[in-house]
Amino acid sequence: MGYPMQIKINFLCRDSILAAPLCLDLCLLMDLAHRAGRYGTQRFLSFFLKSPMHDYTQNEVPVNHLFQQYVMLKNAIREMGGFEADEEID
Repeated sequence: MGYPMQIKINFLCRDSILAAPLCLDLCLLMDLAHRAGRYGTQRFLSFFLKSPMHDYTQNEVPVNHLFQQYVMLKNAIREMGGFEADEEID
């Protein structure tokens, strides 16, 4: 409807010393994607999450394989940095 959206996260956990670096990495990678002009579901962030991100409205299949998620992460960072993807995902 044309209204800007915001996501607000309350980060309350007992093992925040371990989780804080992951949260910072997610924030930095989301900022990098925004600066690169990316929008929508960022599938490469699935590496950090329990449930793989995918756009079910586009009939995308979630990637559950950890190595493939890692390759997606590396390739996305390379592409946002202006380089070509190094590895292909089957």
